[in-house]
Amino acid sequence: MKFFPVINIIEENKIRIKLKNAQGGYMARIKQVKPETLFFPKRIMERMNSVKSYPLTLIEAPSGFGKTTSLRYFFDTHVPETALVIWRTFSPESPNASWKSFCTSVGVFDTNAAERLLSTGTPNADNLSEIREIFRQICCPDETYLVLDDFAAWKLESNGMFLSALSEHGGRGLHIVAASQVLTEDAHRSMLPSARFFLLQESVLAFSLDDIDAYYRSAGISLTYVQLEEVKQITGGWVMALYLQLLSLIETGNFEKGSMQNLIHNALWSRLKFKEREFLMAVSIFPRFSLTQAVALSGMSAAETEQFLREKRVFINHDREVRRFYLHALFRNFLTDQFVLLSDEKQKSIYLTGGDLAEQAGDRVNTLRFYYLSGEWERLLALPLTSYEIADVVDEHTKPMILDIMENTPFEIKKKYPSSMVPLAFTLFFLNENQRLLSFKEEILKVIEQSNLPDAQKNALSGEMELLLSFLEYNRIDDMSKKHRKALDLLGGPATLINVKSTWTFGSPSVLYMFWRESGSLDEELIQMEECMPVYYTLTSGHGSGAEIIMRAEAYLLRGEIDQAEILCHKAMFTADSKRQNSIYQCGIFLLARIAIMRGDESMLQNALNSLEERSRQNTEDLCRYTLDLAKGFIMVLFGRDGEISPWLLEGEINDKRLVIMTQPFALIIYGRILLGRGEYQKLLGVSEFGLGISGIFPNLLPQVYIKLYRAQTFEALGIHTQAIEAMNGALDIAVPDGILLPFAENYEGIKKLLPDANCDDSTLKKIRNLYETLAHGIDAFGRKKLTFREKEILEFLKKDMTNKEIAERMHLSPNTVRNVISSMLEKYDFNSREQLKALPE
Repeated sequence: MKFFPVINIIEENKIRIKLKNAQGGYMARIKQVKPETLFFPKRIMERMNSVKSYPLTLIEAPSGFGKTTSLRYFFDTHVPETALVIWRTFSPESPNASWKSFCTSVGVFDTNAAERLLSTGTPNADNLSEIREIFRQICCPDETYLVLDDFAAWKLESNGMFLSALSEHGGRGLHIVAASQVLTEDAHRSMLPSARFFLLQESVLAFSLDDIDAYYRSAGISLTYVQLEEVKQITGGWVMALYLQLLSLIETGNFEKGSMQNLIHNALWSRLKFKEREFLMAVSIFPRFSLTQAVALSGMSAAETEQFLREKRVFINHDREVRRFYLHALFRNFLTDQFVLLSDEKQKSIYLTGGDLAEQAGDRVNTLRFYYLSGEWERLLALPLTSYEIADVVDEHTKPMILDIMENTPFEIKKKYPSSMVPLAFTLFFLNENQRLLSFKEEILKVIEQSNLPDAQKNALSGEMELLLSFLEYNRIDDMSKKHRKALDLLGGPATLINVKSTWTFGSPSVLYMFWRESGSLDEELIQMEECMPVYYTLTSGHGSGAEIIMRAEAYLLRGEIDQAEILCHKAMFTADSKRQNSIYQCGIFLLARIAIMRGDESMLQNALNSLEERSRQNTEDLCRYTLDLAKGFIMVLFGRDGEISPWLLEGEINDKRLVIMTQPFALIIYGRILLGRGEYQKLLGVSEFGLGISGIFPNLLPQVYIKLYRAQTFEALGIHTQAIEAMNGALDIAVPDGILLPFAENYEGIKKLLPDANCDDSTLKKIRNLYETLAHGIDAFGRKKLTFREKEILEFLKKDMTNKEIAERMHLSPNTVRNVISSMLEKYDFNSREQLKALPE
């Protein structure tokens, strides 16, 4: 006999099921209902078992399809206990912070790879090929699973390309699983089909009719086929929706119609007690929260709080590795909508409590954010702030917060917390808000003066402010030094503003490039540096040690005095290393590389290049992220080996995203030479005008010399001899008074016909020619017949008859870059066609 269930609620978690037969009779029984039951279809577990066979698996589905819960169950039940499982859950934090966490996870099984990845920096178009190569060299022989949960929360520039690179890892026992909400179409286009890459999508995770039937039965409810069809149509097999519909069925006897937000509200939210709702809205402001923080907000005991959180495990996850709870994305969005319905007073009260809890946990980012949002800015100013603590959490997203506090905090409150004013002002320098910083100068000095601090502390804060203002005098050595001396007089010792571990060079590989600013005054500027730096060292405990020595060594090289340059270079590097000043040491290595080229010493050059790469791995500051690219780019352009120059430099993608304004002109020295070599004369003229403009800001004379030399050669190639001579004279007028002749030697082949007509006396012409012959002999000694690593890779694809576009897609380069590398190879071997290249041995 067939029965149809009629469900009536009799008490919480129990229902009376009346089975009505066709004749109208009833059979009834009481059945225990378990709405928190977790169910994992065998079919889905079998598909997940494929993660053991692939280097990388992407499990991709919208929020609420049970990716995290299913994976947790899979690893608990289907993976041997001897296997290592590393679980990394991403949250809405900065990409840099997420990258550091990812590298830490890699370090569990390969510390060397982790260190190299960390030094390479957060993945982007510039470094992804290098990251891919590091992935290929990963060592992991034992069965290991690295889970990247909520991968889409990591806001990578090219997450599809990153996953594709990650799938090529060399760990024999390593299996990576990325669980993610649906990625963009662009990301999918960049994820190349591969036997190393397995994709599981929502169609696999969606519950079938049989799955739904088994799930509901395990929870204590049996449905008819009609009801199964109904709930399948409403939910699409979405397990989160199925769970909420289960709650609705228990509560009302019916399935809920409407949006997910309505479903959460009616099936869950409306059933919670008022205090429970308040608690959940309070914890929703935290990206992650500890049990201690949850207890402080719940008003319950630790045991009661933990039980409540675990009862809501469908909506509240627990990261076992870091012992933190975090909300499911759907529930977080729901709570965000509920939070804004609270009164302003209630919202601020929650933020204030959150700020206190974040401060107790040492969570500087959320401490500042919550105190700001609470309106209790005095709490924020009362924190023991240091410049670098604030600088670490300031970006374009927090910029409005800092400006708001600086502009709108009442003067009387600022006066109570003068020690916070200089660190806050320092963030404006990091945010390139120098005009705003200057506008606050007088008020900050007045705050310090009118504060109740003892005179000694007032002087110290005024000294810190003078040191901060000295940065606004860059690159006027004498003016900077005046403020340094005033700061030292006020402080009487080291300042706290500067972290000795930070870069000194803004990422430049040359100190002379930074501070040579007036033609005919280089010797005077060198003396100023030698007088200025000891005062600065006293103020900063040795920050930038060796800078004045390396600047003089560079001057020797640019004047052709190679031996003196090398002697001082070694002295500068030793001095820098004694104070762990890596950015100065990198300038020394770059100088040694240039000296090696002049001498034709291949071993010396290779050692320098290796040292540059090693030191770059040690210096992970964003300002120095591209120092290696600049140094190598300058060297490789001299050899005509464009294939070894970073793609962003080859394409002239020189902007604030990569380099600060202080360093951009150096990149244009390299890019201008690249355009000249390609014969892209009109483009070079346009770019050079821009280059002369930005190199005139501080100014930086060295790039102006190079750019004018490029313009001279360009005008001559276009048949405009008068303008060629004018540009040539412009370069000579800047450089000759200071004896800076190496740039002319490096461009001699292109300018030698112009020099006799230019304002160049015989003595200078002879020095340039002699310097050129030394340089040319050095370059010739290296030979031009060796293929670079990238050229070898491209040659391999050429042998497979692949087009430039196909090669670019495989190597994740632009077609223009591939074309340029092939052109360089043709020139290197004096070939006329790709077919001749194919005949080269691999």
